[in-house]
Amino acid sequence: MPEFTDEFSKLVSKIGEIGREYHNNLILDNALSNSQYVKKNIGDLEIDKENFSDTGILISAGPSLFQRNTINRIKESNFNGVLIAIDASYVACLRNNLIPDYVLTLDPHPSRVIRWFGDPNFESNKKFDDYFERQDLDLKFRNNTVDTNNENIEIVNKYAKKTKLIACTSISDSLRKRVIEAGFDIYWWNPLVDNPTLSNSISKKLSKINKIPFFNTGGNVGTAGWVFASAILNLKQLALVGMDMGYYRSTDYSLTQTYYELIQNIGTKRGLDKYFPEFIFPLDNEKYYTDPTYYWYRENFLKLVRKSKIKTYNCTEGGTLFGEGIECAYLEDYIQKST
Repeated sequence: MPEFTDEFSKLVSKIGEIGREYHNNLILDNALSNSQYVKKNIGDLEIDKENFSDTGILISAGPSLFQRNTINRIKESNFNGVLIAIDASYVACLRNNLIPDYVLTLDPHPSRVIRWFGDPNFESNKKFDDYFERQDLDLKFRNNTVDTNNENIEIVNKYAKKTKLIACTSISDSLRKRVIEAGFDIYWWNPLVDNPTLSNSISKKLSKINKIPFFNTGGNVGTAGWVFASAILNLKQLALVGMDMGYYRSTDYSLTQTYYELIQNIGTKRGLDKYFPEFIFPLDNEKYYTDPTYYWYRENFLKLVRKSKIKTYNCTEGGTLFGEGIECAYLEDYIQKST
């Protein structure tokens, strides 16, 4: 483990509060707006137990997913377990002829998340947000062409009916309209934002709006996917891919996901190394680094996995996510073991 500076640790301790200040009103407003469209929730999810595998792969969207050609490797392996994608990896799966059984979406942002499903208002939204241009993720999204977006709309519309969408009630109006238009079979859920027994709890307010089940997200959609696999599908073992919780050492700080927010918070571009600690991944002994937000996600995930019964393998083959309760393994070894 790296040694953390006081500045880093102090900022990490504030991440939860910063997120709540930024998201809480959006979460409630979106849940209220979405409530009339809730036809089914995760409690209504029917599982064919006779034909259901108890092993799966969760496909997150970190840089390793593309660096290591992971989706194509899954496709070529003929893996026959459960495939769970997150919103940011979904189109990449479809482009590789890999159709997930489930896809999760969570973030309440009004214009970003819809891009993963093909954005009907692509050109106007793109003018005001350079989020995708500065991400060390899928180059198709970094290039941000109109043609690529139109292709995404077409491919999502073609395959949406084959995947169950596990949608958080916090998603934006624009995303809700898009996924309904595409034809997804949608199962809704509430995010466990805080302690619902508290008098001013956001979670309690959500329950009053729609009375549907909660589950813990750990603050991000990748962790939400793991909770879904563990608590809702009751899988016995799950491989994580694209779950970097960090960046390759060659990635410039300016390409990290919360770079602008970090600079705004600390007020300077000097001395940034103290906010990006390095980890050595145990499988390849290579160096990767993380930022305060991803480190906070990482710690949340590790707390959850230590309390769980599901056997969790990190087959990302890099990044910063390792520790008690996680076995790091190569993807092909996991697939061979699980078949």
